[in-house]
Amino acid sequence: MLLVTDLDGTLLTSRKIIGPRTRQALADYRQRGGQLAACSARPVSSMMQLLQEQGVDTLFSWCAGFNGGQILAMAQQRIIHSAGLSSQQLQDIDRHSVLSRYSHHFFSAGAIYCRDDYPVARWTRYEARLFDLPLITAPSENIVNRNDIYKITLVADSSKIDSLDAQLNIILPVDYRATVTGAHYIDIQRAEINKGYAIKTLIEQAGICAAQVIAFGDQQNDVSMFTAAGVGIAMGNAPASVKKQADYVTASNDDEGIADALKWLR
Repeated sequence: MLLVTDLDGTLLTSRKIIGPRTRQALADYRQRGGQLAACSARPVSSMMQLLQEQGVDTLFSWCAGFNGGQILAMAQQRIIHSAGLSSQQLQDIDRHSVLSRYSHHFFSAGAIYCRDDYPVARWTRYEARLFDLPLITAPSENIVNRNDIYKITLVADSSKIDSLDAQLNIILPVDYRATVTGAHYIDIQRAEINKGYAIKTLIEQAGICAAQVIAFGDQQNDVSMFTAAGVGIAMGNAPASVKKQADYVTASNDDEGIADALKWLR
């Protein structure tokens, strides 16, 4: 069996820690022969640091960052999959969506880039602090000519996120997809790159079938995991639209819903 979990809002409480019951439940799951993978919108470097700080890094076999855009095999410390945006693709997205109309930033594996002709949003600064990444401002033409960008993140007030996401998916070419990843965030990536894609890659790595996968998540970008896994479980704190697309709903992240679900699944 393979358990794949999102981090923020799922494995982590609102205090950004793993609760004691969840920690023990994951250790017990590994002891019974199950494998663990983390799948997040975060960069892989941030995921690794967080799991190490929480003392659970040795429990996990894989970290899939950037919604599946980069996958790390933990034991070998080797990137086994990488799917970024080329400079041509960045320019294509910019041309169709007119990015300058929105607050946004760009992620490489090791930095967050912001255009120097637009104010840096507080949610962008928050992500830079949370992920411990340098925040670099540069001319827009320099950024969209890079070939090491994994995703573009748009930021907005939570009341506008859903409508902005719908608007972007109307104007973006079919080769790209905008997905809500948090209360203030929308990620734009290649259309085929999502957490469900990550699970399919991990299934091949683990030599198992989809029916042997359990996926936990709380946001719209986790829904593709529910589809790809044998069992999809939404957290109690997930929006109603996400809960509707899961097989089961467990308790919230602050109530350690993963621990409850694993006890029930035994």
